[in-house]
Amino acid sequence: MKKKPVIKRFAKGALALILVISIFTSVSIPALAWVGDISPDILEKATGVATQIEEEGIVLLKNDDDVLPLKNKKVNVFGAVSGALFLGGGGSGSVVTKDPIDFYEALDNAGIEYNKELFRRYKAWADLNAGKHTGNGFIDMLTPMIRGSVMKELPISTITSRVMKRAQKFSDTAIIVIGRGGSEMNDLKVEDLQLNDAEVKMIEKVTSSFPNVIVIFNTGNVMEMGWLEDYPSIKAAAMVWAPGEVGAEAIGKMLTGKINPSGRLNDTIAYNIADHPSSNNFGEYKYTGTNCADSRYFVNYSEGIYVGYRYFETFADKEMVQYPFGYGLSYTLFEWDNIKLETNENKISVSIDVTNTGDRAGKDVVQLYYTPPYIDGGIEKSKMELVGYAKTKLLEPQETETITITYDIRDMASYDYLTEEAWVLDKGVYEIKVGKSVRDILKTFEYNVNERKVYRTDEKTGTEIKNRFSDAEGNLTYLSRTDIYEDWLVAQAQIDYIAPESVLNSDALPEVTTEGTIPNIGVKHESGTIMLEEVARDKTLWDDFLDQLTLNEMINLLGDCAYQTGEIKRLGIPATVDNDGPASVKGAGGWFYQKAGIAYPCATALACTWNDELAEKYGEMCGEEANHIGTNIWYSPACNIHRNPCAGRNFEYFSEDPLVSGKMVAAITRGAQSKNVVVTVKHFALNEQEMHRMDNGLYTWSNEQAMRELYFKPFEIAVKEARALGIMSAMNRIGANWAGANKALLTDLLREEWGFRGVVVSDICYNLTGYGYADPVIAVYAQNDMMLSQVWDITICVQQKSMTDAYNRDPIGFGNALRRNTKNLLKIKMFALGWDGYAKVSDIYDETPTN
Repeated sequence: MKKKPVIKRFAKGALALILVISIFTSVSIPALAWVGDISPDILEKATGVATQIEEEGIVLLKNDDDVLPLKNKKVNVFGAVSGALFLGGGGSGSVVTKDPIDFYEALDNAGIEYNKELFRRYKAWADLNAGKHTGNGFIDMLTPMIRGSVMKELPISTITSRVMKRAQKFSDTAIIVIGRGGSEMNDLKVEDLQLNDAEVKMIEKVTSSFPNVIVIFNTGNVMEMGWLEDYPSIKAAAMVWAPGEVGAEAIGKMLTGKINPSGRLNDTIAYNIADHPSSNNFGEYKYTGTNCADSRYFVNYSEGIYVGYRYFETFADKEMVQYPFGYGLSYTLFEWDNIKLETNENKISVSIDVTNTGDRAGKDVVQLYYTPPYIDGGIEKSKMELVGYAKTKLLEPQETETITITYDIRDMASYDYLTEEAWVLDKGVYEIKVGKSVRDILKTFEYNVNERKVYRTDEKTGTEIKNRFSDAEGNLTYLSRTDIYEDWLVAQAQIDYIAPESVLNSDALPEVTTEGTIPNIGVKHESGTIMLEEVARDKTLWDDFLDQLTLNEMINLLGDCAYQTGEIKRLGIPATVDNDGPASVKGAGGWFYQKAGIAYPCATALACTWNDELAEKYGEMCGEEANHIGTNIWYSPACNIHRNPCAGRNFEYFSEDPLVSGKMVAAITRGAQSKNVVVTVKHFALNEQEMHRMDNGLYTWSNEQAMRELYFKPFEIAVKEARALGIMSAMNRIGANWAGANKALLTDLLREEWGFRGVVVSDICYNLTGYGYADPVIAVYAQNDMMLSQVWDITICVQQKSMTDAYNRDPIGFGNALRRNTKNLLKIKMFALGWDGYAKVSDIYDETPTN
């Protein structure tokens, strides 16, 4: 019986290995020369940014008796993860490095002396039970998948009473390191985010042996932490997240007080993960009666808008929450004075004087929330919603800074999908709250809306706003303040569910277009071939240039986009190098890349800095690194919502809150694109679960209010505030429609309503037939411009036939869609290569789009 977990873990790892190899063996490597190694000065600057992210992202959760900073710089370290930190996650967000700064090196660099006897035991254990970083991109990507989410703990029984007595004599202070890992393709189970038996025994032994215990959480997912309150000797605790290649350096600095922690939680930490309403609709739910050889799975977002603090602050008993959203401690004290609110017709501004009244330099975070008026039976509204935030500079003792946060009154509107199909600002009193967290409110103002306002057009484009995803609501009962669920089991999906008609008939082709003209294809101009570089100089040549492309050239240009885009020499169309993020920028070769930038702390650490300027600096540095190694299109950043703590890629995403997520991704986008690196903000949209997302696309059901207020919002901010040039569509389905072929999503909402002017690339796909799920034909129609197909080279004949058949079936509709998408891609290529005429973001966004 004892061997079952080992066998299960091995089988899981083997499955991941087989799947990854099967998907990635056909990766296309463009015929481009390596640009070269990143210069030492760029690496030095990148190291500084990575370290700063970790310094400002560490969240101090507990500090009883001011045990931190350490007075005695001698410590005993326990916990298997201390010997092999989770530096990042698995999959596209993996960390590649040969020589990362580890936990003990961080202690050494900070001048902290640790018990060498314990160190040798834990290091040897880690070497046996955790994969090492090799510097090989493919192996370092795969290692976290095989390692799993939970590292096997060294049995505390192997620490004999004699060893423990020597440890007690060495120091009265102990540090316990607890770690969890996340990965693409795998979600965590609730028990993965709880202590296991070996950890409990270790903690019981350590806390009974030392009067001062500090717990370090090395994880990208928030865990259950109620046990921190069960042991009086646990005096301090901190979240250090997954620190990347060099970020662990900041842990030692935090312990000694060389840096003052200023991170604030990006998620709610509940005592029990099961109390998150999404927990009843997260995991494995299978359709029956599909009459398909393949399996089909679904997930219901029946909690609606009530995710994270929106749920806990609206419905839940306050005792359910251990550490609220926005919470974090400091080694110094801050006093807020002279808090003022000013309004005009369209905006609200709040100003605050923040003074450091303590004896250490530090940074503080000002958070602005609002409570809207709620009408029973009306539009759903959470009792608290973040509407703005700002971080101070480093304030010396007694130094003051005035912080001003301004936002649009329209930002307090709610989306009414049931009646108005528009954003609605209800009449009544809105409470504007200034606080240090969602529960630590220092000042409340009242703002009165005298009459109800309905916003029926987009504030940027003027396009009509209306419901676009009614077909994705499903036959669900959504959580409502009108009829509160007392027992969340009534909202739980059945394990097996008879598939609705829309599931049985998904992936259908659009109707044939009868109006319009068939585009020219393969034209040879008497005046000679027009080269793409000529179009950059003279945009009136676009139509004549596009006329020259053959059908197969357009098909291959758009279809063969796995980690590169191809070249067409006869027309002067250059290739590009595309690769993953967000942990680091990676060079040519897909997942078999040989060059990469520095590995940064995970996205959750960056979000917990609440520092938009730092996020933009991170984007700039990634852009600089990409320029050095020749990467043009960066599959990053990722901004799906932390719908549930068990989601496998939460480390890669920012927050449970869409504003924090959106502001972070917009800042990164501005930074990277300032260096002519194209981002692809991902995964658009409702990609909050790894399980079964690749099995014909996970059927995801949600109402449009939740989509627009939560899941779409970060992407909308990236488009409107940063003018993102790339979006990556998701593997899952929105309702029955694959996100990568969803016209309502990729054309009607993204381009027409929001004004997006860039290119859309699919997530990785391996369609083998040219039909069905991840069909490139319906992707073209929807304006998913590029297919990240790992099997294009071995399926090129069937793919070309499928798309040629589509052209012959609908030469007007499909032909013009191919031409339009080709133009979208060519503009992005020219921007990425810095060609005059398209070297600026505005050159693309200010140009009239092709319909």
